[in-house]
Amino acid sequence: MFCRGLISAVAGLTLVEVSVAAEFVIAILLPTAFGWALIASIRISRRLAERRRVATPEPIDRLRANLQRLRAELEAVETTSGVPAKALRLRALRAAYLDALGTACQRLGVSPLEDSERASLAEIYRVEAALRERGLDVRQPTPH
Repeated sequence: MFCRGLISAVAGLTLVEVSVAAEFVIAILLPTAFGWALIASIRISRRLAERRRVATPEPIDRLRANLQRLRAELEAVETTSGVPAKALRLRALRAAYLDALGTACQRLGVSPLEDSERASLAEIYRVEAALRERGLDVRQPTPH
């Protein structure tokens, strides 16, 4: 019953009444669509700007400090007994240290670690010595 009444009411509208209703719907939807388009264009422009932005390299002093800190923490965890989740901490510290070593190698033109995930101590010592020759000592200075 309701549908028949609605259909007959819509069917009985004149062209002028339909155009007024269409103009009313357009007047409501157009600003909303414009707002969504504006928001989308702002988001797209921000994403494109982020892609174009060139990352500034980390200052060498900060890189040296990070390497020295990570190496000291690694040595401390290796030599301390009774550390909870020691194997996990060692793996995380070693990965962070090797990542920082790789960054230092790129910055100073040293040949990087061959396999950064499974680097042997000899390979790590080789890279540390090469960095030391370039002026970047990764071992903390010992107090006298």
